[in-house]
Amino acid sequence: MTKPKSKSQTIERAFLIFDELMIADQDIPTLAEHCKLTYSTAYRIVQFLYDQGYVQKANGKKYKLGSKLIQLGFRAYDSTNLVRSARPYLEALNEQTQDTVHLAVRESGKVVYLDKLVGYRAVNISSSIGGRKNVHNTGVGKALVLLDTPEEWAKVYEREGGTPKKKAEFLANMQQYARIGYALDIGEDSRNIRCVAAPILAKPDRLVAAISVSSAVEYMNDQRIEELIQTVKNTATDISSEVYGYRPD
Repeated sequence: MTKPKSKSQTIERAFLIFDELMIADQDIPTLAEHCKLTYSTAYRIVQFLYDQGYVQKANGKKYKLGSKLIQLGFRAYDSTNLVRSARPYLEALNEQTQDTVHLAVRESGKVVYLDKLVGYRAVNISSSIGGRKNVHNTGVGKALVLLDTPEEWAKVYEREGGTPKKKAEFLANMQQYARIGYALDIGEDSRNIRCVAAPILAKPDRLVAAISVSSAVEYMNDQRIEELIQTVKNTATDISSEVYGYRPD
């Protein structure tokens, strides 16, 4: 019985094909030869990549890199540019608040941290650059979905295993956050940590990232949260203007 190929091996072969198509448009027999694959294996992988938009047909029977890779490239560039351009604003926010500052995006339904500046206080925030967290119980996560519909919020909450009896409260909070343009984490992710977050917008209907200020509850009473809200929102607005040329009202 033939042993099935591992997913990692298939991925490696797909990237070999990408590397070959970066050099020149090629047909399947040529790709199979250059990548040391059987014709059937090369055909199967190319067909899958074609169906997904990662490669497209060129002249004759040749294939070339597809438009979806261009989209991925622009997304990667946007993320890199965002981190670089936002850094001075995050540093200023970190210095002003003395607390941990995050920059995050939403990828594959999860919060992904692009940058983190550790606070000056002895507080441990369980996050890391490149790390992932849920959306429904983090400040940046909620800020990242402010433009979503209530139906979409409900799906996120259910998919991430939110407590059923608190679903109505979550949805009510999200409706309020969407109206006022920021989001809070009052110990939902970690009981002793509180967070104020605000979205970064490229235009009124395009939310691309979010920032947050997080600290331990002893440094984040209700009064301080109220004091931080406008500061965090102003920083997010400045980043939106700097990176995307859009300044929310």
